[in-house]
Amino acid sequence: MVKEVFPRIFQLKIPLPKNPMNHLNAYLITGKNRVVLVDTGLNSDESFDGLKKELEKVGFKLKDITDVWLTHFHIDHVGLILRLRKNSNFRLIIHKNEAERSKKVLSNLKEFLSSLKFFLKINGAPKNFIKNLDNFYYSFVNPSIYREIANPWLALTGGEKLSLDKYCFKVIWTPGHSAGHICFYEPNFKFLLSGDHLLPTTTPNVSRFTEDTNPLAEYLDSLEKVEKLDVKKVFPAHEDVFINYRERIQQLKSHHQQRSKEILEKLQEEKLTAYQLASKIQWETDYESWEKFPFFDKYLAFGEILAHLKLLEEKNLVKKIRKNQVFFYHAKD
Repeated sequence: MVKEVFPRIFQLKIPLPKNPMNHLNAYLITGKNRVVLVDTGLNSDESFDGLKKELEKVGFKLKDITDVWLTHFHIDHVGLILRLRKNSNFRLIIHKNEAERSKKVLSNLKEFLSSLKFFLKINGAPKNFIKNLDNFYYSFVNPSIYREIANPWLALTGGEKLSLDKYCFKVIWTPGHSAGHICFYEPNFKFLLSGDHLLPTTTPNVSRFTEDTNPLAEYLDSLEKVEKLDVKKVFPAHEDVFINYRERIQQLKSHHQQRSKEILEKLQEEKLTAYQLASKIQWETDYESWEKFPFFDKYLAFGEILAHLKLLEEKNLVKKIRKNQVFFYHAKD
C-alpha cells in the first residue's frame, strides 16, 4: 500500500519473495521535472510487478523515473536496475565504494570467491559450508546488474547535497552494513531516508568477510554520526516509519555491547574458531539449533561474529592464534 510519508514523497511497498524482510520500502520523490526512486527491489517478476503497481497508484510509470538513488548495493535494493533501464534513461547515483566494489568483483569473480573461501576456511568454516558458496554467489550476483552499478552517473563520497524542488538532501555516508552505505538527510524538514542503517526493530546485519576491514567499528561510528543529526522522522528501507531514532540507536549500541560480552564469555571458557563461536551464540531465531539454520542465515551469523572478533582484537580483548592453518580465538586475561 502506497503512503505519502511527506508531501510529494511516497513510500512504495515492493514484495521481496523468499526473503525474511518480506518487502522493501522504496521511496518515490516527485518534483516538477524529475522523479527520483530511492532503491528498487529484487530481480524478480513479483518485485517488478509490485513496483509497477505501486507507481501506478500515484500516477506514474516506469518511464517517468528520471533518477535512481541507491542507499547501497545489496541485491534487494538494486535488483530491478536492469528492468528499469529498459524503460527509462535514468541517472544512477550510488556511493563510490559500492561502484568500486562492483568493479572489483566483476573483474574476476572466481578470484573474489577464491579469496572469500580462503578467509572463511582459515576461520573454521567446514568444507560443506564453503562448497555452498559457489551456488550461493553465482545465483546471487548478477554480473549485468553490478556492471550497471559499477558505472553510475554520479559516484558519491558523502557530504554532497542533492536538490529536488523544495527538498535539499544531504548525503550521509554510513558504512557498516555495507562499505558504501548512505542515508539521505533533509535538514530543513528533519527527516532521514535511512536505508538499512537504521531499522525500527530489526538489527541491521554487520558482517566481515575480508581480513583488512573493521565494519562493526565503522557501523558504530556511523551510528554516532547519525545520532548528532536533528531528525523528526526516519523512513527506513524495511518495516515501518519511526520517530524515536536516538532511542533506537541506543538499543543498537546495547545489542552490540551484549553480543561482545557473550563472545568474550564463550572465549574465556575455551579457544574457538569463528565458525565454532557462531554455532554457540544465542541467536534470536525460531530455528531449534545451529544445524537447522539455512545456509544464508549461517553465512550472515558467521560474518557478524567475524566483525565482532575484529573489533575485540583491536580493543586488545581477544587474541588470535593460528593452529593447523586455522585461526582460533580466546579472550585475553
